[in-house]
Amino acid sequence: MDNIIELVHLQKTFGDHEVLKDINFEISKGETISVIGSSGSGKSTMLRCVNLLEKPTGGQILYHGEDIERKGFDVTKYRAKATMVFQSFNLFNNMTALENCVVGQVNVLNKSKEEAEKTAMEYLEKVGMTPYINAKPRQLSGGQKQRVAIARALSMQPEVLLFDEPTSALDPEMVGEVLNVMKDLAREGRTMIIVTHEMAFARDVSDRVIFMADGVIVEQGKPEEIFVNPSNEKTKQFLSRFLNN
Repeated sequence: MDNIIELVHLQKTFGDHEVLKDINFEISKGETISVIGSSGSGKSTMLRCVNLLEKPTGGQILYHGEDIERKGFDVTKYRAKATMVFQSFNLFNNMTALENCVVGQVNVLNKSKEEAEKTAMEYLEKVGMTPYINAKPRQLSGGQKQRVAIARALSMQPEVLLFDEPTSALDPEMVGEVLNVMKDLAREGRTMIIVTHEMAFARDVSDRVIFMADGVIVEQGKPEEIFVNPSNEKTKQFLSRFLNN
């Protein structure tokens, strides 16, 4: 299989605190991976390392076999290929929804404004945000902002979408609209790594689920293995609340 991104013995420490200890996994084309675990287990830090928002302390991250930390590696281009959707949207407040989806294409992909707008419109339509293309973020609900953020990520035509708890800042009634967009992306066979606490979503949408605790991958496998028959005691404890519902 064609591994797009591979984590090899990844480590991350903040001062004396070892947040990630020897993380190893790979994602191949068309795969949806959900990363679950308690707060503080290292999930978001791992994702931020993949995008180089955090610099790993040890190990390697390979993109098509190439070390993303090697000298001369084009991080800006790489981030366009492994695009992050943040918990807090990170939209430009002074730009409209459309402009938010255009700016990266023009500045990073060197597209003409016209071409960038055409692509942006396509993805804003896909996430159901066409009526709001001229709205600024302050005029949008949390769910709408996150859908614009997803359209912005898609407009870069990335190889991998990285989602860092994309619904955790949303009011409960808005969670569904964002998860539905993500379900559609998974059905299309897009490559995604999703850090999430939405267990039903992880179970129903993922090709593979990774459970992290205390900075290590405790267990990973197909959703039915992890959710129906977890082998590790920590996984069982973490999922017990969900499984008993």
